[in-house]
Amino acid sequence: MSTLALPVSRRSAISWVMRSGIRYCLAIWLLQRIGIQLVGLVVVLVAGAPVGAPDGFFGIFYRWDSGYFACIASYGYVGQLCDGGAGSERIAFFPLYPMLSWAVAWVVSLGAVGLDGIVFGMWLVAAIASILATVGVYRIAQHQFDAGTARRAAALFAFSPYAVFLVASYSEALYLAGAVWAWHACLRGRYWIAGALGIVATASRASGMFLVIALLVLYVVGLRRRGERFRIVDLIAVGSSGLGVLAYWVWLYVATGDLLAWFHAQSEGWNRRTRWPWETLFNQGIHVLREPKLDWQIQAVLEAVAAVGIAICVVVLARRKDWGSATLVGTTAASLMTSNSYLSLARNTLTMFPIFVLLADLTRGRRRRWFWVALWIGCALLLFNTVQLALGNWAD
Repeated sequence: MSTLALPVSRRSAISWVMRSGIRYCLAIWLLQRIGIQLVGLVVVLVAGAPVGAPDGFFGIFYRWDSGYFACIASYGYVGQLCDGGAGSERIAFFPLYPMLSWAVAWVVSLGAVGLDGIVFGMWLVAAIASILATVGVYRIAQHQFDAGTARRAAALFAFSPYAVFLVASYSEALYLAGAVWAWHACLRGRYWIAGALGIVATASRASGMFLVIALLVLYVVGLRRRGERFRIVDLIAVGSSGLGVLAYWVWLYVATGDLLAWFHAQSEGWNRRTRWPWETLFNQGIHVLREPKLDWQIQAVLEAVAAVGIAICVVVLARRKDWGSATLVGTTAASLMTSNSYLSLARNTLTMFPIFVLLADLTRGRRRRWFWVALWIGCALLLFNTVQLALGNWAD
């Protein structure tokens, strides 16, 4: 019996890998990651690394916000000050990414955690999370449509204009690893799994707040489509995805005595304040016309273009009655389009993963050529943003 069980088990495993798209996703993930790392390496070798960036392969995309994550991993949120992480600015960053990075550093350094170990930990966590996110996008598209759409969605995601932040020492990849799989679990009616995976997302980025709302909408809409009856326990299961952000806010209150510590960090540390949308639009226009540096001005233009594209996607998703996706994309965009400017809006298209599934579905059949147009535009902008980030210029 044992001699027969092994081949059957092996064939089943291979069949599952083929059906789930893991081999395809691994291939495009490797292509994307090797390409981005090589471009970054060439840029650093030719132009040199920015001041303050760590040396070595794992520090090629340790830029800007990476210093804050490393500071949190090294010293926590309060007390000790450090370069790139002084003051209340640190509190705006959610804790799971620096915690996991510290854990990796502790393991590889046998308890003697230093900056080099943390830099490696940040790189490794992002690398593992990014492959999970890519497979997750594939599985969502496959569940909703078919394998061909899933392949296009994964490719558009992996080579999207800001996919460099899946490689950089940033929290996007970890957030997405939790968010896309929570979404997939909710689509399949696995609500406790959706809640558990959602906690990973909500403990990683502020975008998780909008994910919780969207998951609840996805649950309610899915009840009718699947012919299920409403159960309060399922609603609680999905809503438990918000425990990540809730736990962080409670901890901040205990540590600082300020119930609104995170919001104060956003406004005082990062000048993030809620504005009327027309005020934000006006401010963005000023950035487009008057930014003092060319790279800043180009990003301001890309953010304005992204705002138009996102608005169109929300309308299309709503017309399709894909209310969960429209909620996630719409609320995420609305929060950034009612701040001081559209800063980071274009970069956050990466976290609005339903957009890639939508584009993949819109480019099926006779419209397949538009998939290649979108892919090549994405690759061109990805190359530009990769060079910008490697140089230490504004790319977010």
